[in-house]
Amino acid sequence: MADEGVINLSGKAILVTGGARGIGAEMSGLFARLGARVFIADIDGIAANIRAEEIGGGAIGVACDISDKEAVDALADTVKNETGVIDALVNNAAYVNVETDRDLLTTDPEVWDQTMAVNLRGTMLVSRAILPLIIEGGGGGVVTIVSRQGIAPPLSGNRVSYGISKAGLIMLARHMAVAYGKQGIRSNAIAPGTIETERMQTELTPERRERSRANVLTPYLGKPCDVANITAFLLSDAGRYITGQTIQVDGGVLVGLHE
Repeated sequence: MADEGVINLSGKAILVTGGARGIGAEMSGLFARLGARVFIADIDGIAANIRAEEIGGGAIGVACDISDKEAVDALADTVKNETGVIDALVNNAAYVNVETDRDLLTTDPEVWDQTMAVNLRGTMLVSRAILPLIIEGGGGGVVTIVSRQGIAPPLSGNRVSYGISKAGLIMLARHMAVAYGKQGIRSNAIAPGTIETERMQTELTPERRERSRANVLTPYLGKPCDVANITAFLLSDAGRYITGQTIQVDGGVLVGLHE
């Protein structure tokens, strides 16, 4: 699956939200190496442009706050003006407040509202704006990046807003698969576990890293390439018969019972 000679994205135009850093940046780079033209949408427009220049292949960076409908409509116009239609969408942009998104009784409703505005409403807005362009082009793939916390909440009860927003996105991905499958849309969700992005590496204390390593079934934690590889597969013709699924890229952390 990681063999770039097997998965072919040549000639495809792909939009990645939150594509300037972390997992999104890794996906953007891989897609370009596999032959795709990549549109990188990110709330940090400067970072989006820098990443687009890094990966080349005619990539375009666009500043976009996905919680802002006007910004999303402008993003769709940019894509349409550049390519007419688009082949695939990766809903990767997300918001999480690690300091104040705690359990149900202590999380400020404003944190809840902000998390839902970006993760759930924002992803809905982008999907709503881009799906017609994919359908017009004859169909293609949509991958929505969710989280294992959208499947099973942490025992601490923290990140209630984030987890519930990601659970909602799993259903959104399924809805798109059911509603638009006959129009050529293949929609799947990917639920990563602990992935060692640059940000995560700075946040993980040695104790938390060791606990994460103990909980997975593999001898290592995940890297951004692990998410990028499966995303590329799903968007390629090799994944043409896979839709409506939530694929856990988490080292098997939810398989075993942690005693």
